Amino acid sequence: MVESNTNKPNIWWVVTTIIAIFIIVIFIIFSVITNVSHQYQTNSSTGYTNVPPPSPQIYTITLYSSGQVFSINQQYYEGVNFSIPQGAYSINITGSYTSQGKIEVAILTPTQYGAFTQNPSSITSSQYYYGDTQGATINTFLTPGQYYLVFYDPGIITQDTVTIINPIVIKYTEEQ
Repeated sequence: MVESNTNKPNIWWVVTTIIAIFIIVIFIIFSVITNVSHQYQTNSSTGYTNVPPPSPQIYTITLYSSGQVFSINQQYYEGVNFSIPQGAYSINITGSYTSQGKIEVAILTPTQYGAFTQNPSSITSSQYYYGDTQGATINTFLTPGQYYLVFYDPGIITQDTVTIINPIVIKYTEEQ
């Protein structure tokens, strides 16, 4: 009588399957290691290192604090200069103030500031002019560059007191 070998697994089939699985696992491990190492390798032709892109950073500049009080004499002004770096975006200046009498407030470029110091009535031609009022809310978007925030007493009363209600701040975003 001849014995049948149908119930025993074919040894060659088992060995071939194990070798195939081993090769696939090695290939996957090699692919993962190669991919991770390529993210931070230096390109020899350019000398640059591939790194993840920078994340945006939000900056805040406080020009006047909440509750700050200052006096301006007739025909004088109080001001502060500030600059926003090139490459900055989403630039917003906000805040609010009140005053005893009417004052004029504007955000001026260096050219406008130069004209203002020679002729204070030129303040009204500023793109960012907040009128001859006893208070206002400042809320505008700017572009990168140099600016002056000016509070001017045009001479209605001898001295005017300005109170900052909400801080006057500049916020902008810049890539790092």
